[in-house]
Amino acid sequence: MSNHTNEQALERLLDEVVEQDSKGLLEEEIFTIADNYGLDEDEDRDEILQFIAERIFYNNDSFYI
Repeated sequence: MSNHTNEQALERLLDEVVEQDSKGLLEEEIFTIADNYGLDEDEDRDEILQFIAERIFYNNDSFYI
């Protein structure tokens, strides 16, 4: 895939992750990441959601979506 195509796919995936978060479906995952990386669940939420989206994208991990 081209770099532009990858960026678009990652953006769509991030949108899906944000939607899942708005439904409260990622709380356990968010708390785990925050704890493991010393982040705040609320203050660093965008960074955590980006992390989740990138992990799914690069690992082809569809478990969370």
